[in-house]
Amino acid sequence: MNRLRQEDLSASKEFDDPTQDIYEEDEQAFSIPQWLRDTPYWAVSAALHVVLFAILLVIFTSPPNVKEDLVPISIKLPPEKPEKKYDPSKKRKLKDQKKILHEEKVENPVIIKTLEPVTPDIPKGTDLDKQTDVDLKGDSISDAIAVGGGFAGKNGQPYGHTRRGRIGGTEESTNALISALKWLQRHQREDGGWSSKDFSKECSPQQGNLNSERYPTDQGFEDHDVGVTGLAMLAFTGFGQTHIDGDHPEFVEVLRKAVKFMKSQQIRSADKFFDGTYGKRPLGPDGEDLKKDWIYNHAIATMAMAELLAMSGDKINLEKSVTSAVNLCLLAQNNGLGWKYGIKDGRNDTSVTGWMVLALKAAKYADLKIPRSRFNKAFEGALNWFDSATSEASGKTGYEVPGDEGSRLGGYYPDDPYPYSKDLSCMTAVSVLCRLFAGESRTDPTIKRGASLLMMHTPQWREQEGEKLSTINMYYWYYASYAMFQFGGKLWEEWNKDLVPALLSSQRQAFHPETVKPYCVDGSWDPIGEWGIAGGRVYSTAIGAMTLEVYYRYVRNETGETF
Repeated sequence: MNRLRQEDLSASKEFDDPTQDIYEEDEQAFSIPQWLRDTPYWAVSAALHVVLFAILLVIFTSPPNVKEDLVPISIKLPPEKPEKKYDPSKKRKLKDQKKILHEEKVENPVIIKTLEPVTPDIPKGTDLDKQTDVDLKGDSISDAIAVGGGFAGKNGQPYGHTRRGRIGGTEESTNALISALKWLQRHQREDGGWSSKDFSKECSPQQGNLNSERYPTDQGFEDHDVGVTGLAMLAFTGFGQTHIDGDHPEFVEVLRKAVKFMKSQQIRSADKFFDGTYGKRPLGPDGEDLKKDWIYNHAIATMAMAELLAMSGDKINLEKSVTSAVNLCLLAQNNGLGWKYGIKDGRNDTSVTGWMVLALKAAKYADLKIPRSRFNKAFEGALNWFDSATSEASGKTGYEVPGDEGSRLGGYYPDDPYPYSKDLSCMTAVSVLCRLFAGESRTDPTIKRGASLLMMHTPQWREQEGEKLSTINMYYWYYASYAMFQFGGKLWEEWNKDLVPALLSSQRQAFHPETVKPYCVDGSWDPIGEWGIAGGRVYSTAIGAMTLEVYYRYVRNETGETF
């Protein structure tokens, strides 16, 4: 064994070691220089002590690095209240509205920055010459409607529930709003739309249907399915939901289905007078529209889809659809004036014009490839029409001529007395709102007179009784509430005192006595007001929800700038 090892070692010497030169070089590199070997040891020691002394001298003579004492600052801020979980069985009727008009006080708060200063009469952050947050004729896109992408959202982003409480909303009103949205969710068709006439088919047998016991006529006209679907969509977007995102996943799914339905209802045609229309347009033998009020459906649907686009930024799925719909709206306007039925009808009416203004308002901020000058021109024409339709004597805006009482459901109530009060001037509400959105001052005499007219008829849920005419008109309440909110000040506070009780006390609340599950009508409003017969319970519930969103749908301008 030893012999083998010796032979192996001997054999290994016959091969050159490739690392031998490297080791020799390292040994030379780390060897002590000759001059250092020749230096006396006491000289080397003295040199090292000099170097060490110099280092110590630098250390002990340098200025001390003094750290400043940081005084901790304790700031007491009002605790943010978590949003309470929706309780469907909680009472929604309010008897006393005094508390909602005052901001909740916090003892000795330290305010770092006030986002929304409170003033006694002038709306927050504005002056008398610039009332609203929206100038429809401006060129900026810094508007605030609904949520996301610069839009306001369900809590009036960025102010949250605090803002809602300051301006008039309450926990009860939010609870009522969610109840209405739940009703709309339960009655959405599988294809994503809502039915004016046959909505009750969506009721489950377990829910039961209490509708026919008192209001057998709560079914609307089937021709308005696209229109009421648009209103229902707007009710959800006004609560901050989109078809992509939202803090209520079930509502996001509702809008996803609704978008799919609306796109399926849109006409695609080489004819520019039809292309982009949301909904059916029955034609006569000469190609004329047999039912010209299709334009109501189209305007409301365009508003809903444009608002979704602006909120979500979903250009891939929505931009083409909304662009073609908006082009049709712009094409339909009478030159330099407003809209009526059909394309460039030659006549004008304030009702259609109002919906078109709101639709184009949302579309203007959806970042479409449409020149902004076209929007500005359309708004100028609408203002021209409002001017021409407003009576100089009374200040009242008419439906087709200055100061008229507005349209009637004459075919359904041919005999006197007409059951609904025509003192409620819905067209004046439309005019005031659109003028404020256009950037006109709240001190303008026409706006002030219009606001005074609206305050003469605040919301009251009163059905017809003998010679007393019904004052229920949710169409009027919707437009007038948004107009008075934008007008602001004490008049808005007075309006709101009547608005919330009128809506909350009349909203249906019905549960099965054993299961406590909601009946079909729970969360809805009976369509017994004027125009309820056309849109049915879906219409009244959707527009009721939209009215409850007045506190945070369109935020006011805080800077007084022109947008």
